[in-house]
Amino acid sequence: MSSTPFAGRRPLPWALALLMGASALVALGQPARAVPAPSAPTASSVATAAVGAPAGRSDRVKKSRGRHTWTTTEQMVPVVTGPDDDIEIELDTTLYVPDNASRKTPQPAILMTHGFGLTKNATEILTTARFFAAHGYVVLTFTSSGFGASGGCVTLQSADHDVKSASQLIDALLEPRADVLRTRRGVVVGTIGGSYGGGIQLPLAAHDKRIRASVVGRTWNNLIYSLDPNNRVVPGDRTGLTHELNDQGVFKQEWTSLFYALGNAQPAQGNGGCPEAKQASGDAEEIAAAAACPGYYLGLCRTASRLVATGTYDAESRRLITRASASRFLHRVNIPVLLVQGQSDTLFNVNDASSTYRTLDRRNVPVAMIWNSGGHGGYTSQPGECEAYDGKDRSVEVLDDCYLSLRSLGWMEYWLRDKPRGRGPAFTYYRDWSAYAGSGANDEQYGKAGRFPLRRTTRFTLSGSTSLTAPGVEPEAGSARFINPPGGTPAAYTEKSNFTGPDASPSTQNIPPREIDGQFAAFTSEPFAKPFTSVGIPTGRIRITNSNGQDMVFFGKLYDVDPSGSATLIHRLISPVRVPADAVGAPVRFRLAGFAHRFKAGHRVRLVLASTDLTSYNAKVADVLTVETGRGSVLVLPGRLRGR
Repeated sequence: MSSTPFAGRRPLPWALALLMGASALVALGQPARAVPAPSAPTASSVATAAVGAPAGRSDRVKKSRGRHTWTTTEQMVPVVTGPDDDIEIELDTTLYVPDNASRKTPQPAILMTHGFGLTKNATEILTTARFFAAHGYVVLTFTSSGFGASGGCVTLQSADHDVKSASQLIDALLEPRADVLRTRRGVVVGTIGGSYGGGIQLPLAAHDKRIRASVVGRTWNNLIYSLDPNNRVVPGDRTGLTHELNDQGVFKQEWTSLFYALGNAQPAQGNGGCPEAKQASGDAEEIAAAAACPGYYLGLCRTASRLVATGTYDAESRRLITRASASRFLHRVNIPVLLVQGQSDTLFNVNDASSTYRTLDRRNVPVAMIWNSGGHGGYTSQPGECEAYDGKDRSVEVLDDCYLSLRSLGWMEYWLRDKPRGRGPAFTYYRDWSAYAGSGANDEQYGKAGRFPLRRTTRFTLSGSTSLTAPGVEPEAGSARFINPPGGTPAAYTEKSNFTGPDASPSTQNIPPREIDGQFAAFTSEPFAKPFTSVGIPTGRIRITNSNGQDMVFFGKLYDVDPSGSATLIHRLISPVRVPADAVGAPVRFRLAGFAHRFKAGHRVRLVLASTDLTSYNAKVADVLTVETGRGSVLVLPGRLRGR
């Protein structure tokens, strides 16, 4: 095994449903109406055909049988953590040792932790650990601090806490073993995990040279963007995805409140050891605040309280959250990374993974990305897809012939064992318009590409007060106005965070998105003559201003409008934008949430700009927003239109 940074290769549902009461944070308010249907097609309609990613190109994976048996050992391991290395806690671990691991035939190790609110005994951990053990990997799983039998407080996978602890687990449980593969850099370790278990991986890789490859699932790039998003592209941002360049965003209050409540509920449920850790610290302020902030250290509780009250971060809050963000450490990540992100995920959308991808790719770090079908919020994998984090218990035999498990295994086999053909394409994406063969790994529904982003795009221009014109059609200069109501209510409805997917319990999937009359502007294209495939991250550049002299807030959305006029919000995705008051007046460039979507023939695309959303902390001061249309106000969609 080579001692190069690439370990032999050349560089190249959750338990949140328990908190349904906490999720009902904002009442629906006043009656709302749907986005208006487009006008009927006219003789002057522009008939257009479309092409996006190359049609018919599917990924291919090969079934791989895991034949090994394994034994497990559980152990509480003491670690010393914290910014000043003065917090002593124990972490609950399980070590899986396969029958092929010995002094003569040492094997690579896999390190894994769980999603928020779970433990090392969660279904996602057990199924993944057994799968990799069956394929001959030594697997170390652990319960993160603040949860289950582990001690300490919930610290958001911070580099000042969780990263230090995970590195010490490698020291204590893997380094001493002769049956774990090693090079001059130490034992060979890959990491895998999703959501909270994904958030630790890249900060850990930046910290610990023994990490050689990572499979990072449904997680954040910058936690500030995920919880307080701003999709405004700051001038000078070459990728449009460097989210930390924005000082403030639009607080994602429903999702964040669920997390906050669940973390603080851990001690009452007999989990973690936060009150004990605070008492042991001797910090009088922490001890005094323990009753009101039982699951976190005080700084994180202050951050949450400030966001709930004002919708803004202060400098200390930004520092704390940044220390728990991969984006802060990507300049030190030099290992191969496979990113897996769900297209329906409204907590950590595909823009999170895309930002990480672009940063690593620009540095020539080996990276690949998969956009799978589901994500947070009650979405079970499609047949033959098998995302580990959807809560379903799957046997090793099932995972041996599933798309996502085989891609994850292939990544580790390629980079940790020097096996060929496991790396896979640079970018693959689930296509709901393609058919599954009905058995085995569902690779038929995954398109593939050798790069990201795809090159082809189409520029639509906002025209008049309601239209999007295709290339070659002269736009009409005009304007559209909409208001932000006092207090930010009533608000538009897109989803009930965490309870919108078909497998959420309870599920609100049958409640359609609704816009509030007078609080949005809508711009609709002419019908597409042929199916239009759009894969990637749309971009808007519009001339928009507000009247109240404060920061301007709006939400960008894309709808698929069928021939009857019925509009479907694509994956229920929204893109909050907050423009600082001193930047209002200049054209606003922003990213919408990415997707892989096919508009059927006869369908239209509709861009909606709305002032409010029930999931978020809306602007509280009444405002009037004005969109100037015509040349200079555009929507750029991935995919290319062709004249008939």
